Amino acid sequence: MNDLQLSLVLVASIWAAVNTLIAGYTAVNATRDRVLTGATDDGLPLSLAHRRILYRNDWLPMKVGLATVSLGFGGFILVLPGLANEPGLLRVICYAAALLPFGSFLGFFVLGLSDRQLMLEVLSEAARDSSQPGRHSGGPDGPG
Repeated sequence: MNDLQLSLVLVASIWAAVNTLIAGYTAVNATRDRVLTGATDDGLPLSLAHRRILYRNDWLPMKVGLATVSLGFGGFILVLPGLANEPGLLRVICYAAALLPFGSFLGFFVLGLSDRQLMLEVLSEAARDSSQPGRHSGGPDGPG
């Protein structure tokens, strides 16, 4: 590949990574908010079982998947200079560009751990509330 082609691949990779990560952040944060509030985006209450399913089957796999995709994008960007005839400046640019996906990985991982802890605490509290006579978890504005 010539340097122009590699530069275009780099630009396309960064564009794809940014769009994927922004869409992923939006989806994973919306799911987290549903688990925490116990309500849909329209304000309809979610059962405790549904909130647990959202956590286990939606939020957790999305978070792990986005962290993995971030690492993959970063690794791909780091490999590009090895394909160039003279990687000098391209190597520096690629290393700088790889900071975005690697930073996103750290964000998904570190912040994901704190989100996970908060969600598990909120779900445990909702379970305790639902086990008390005359109470059930419906979210902050719902019955409970």
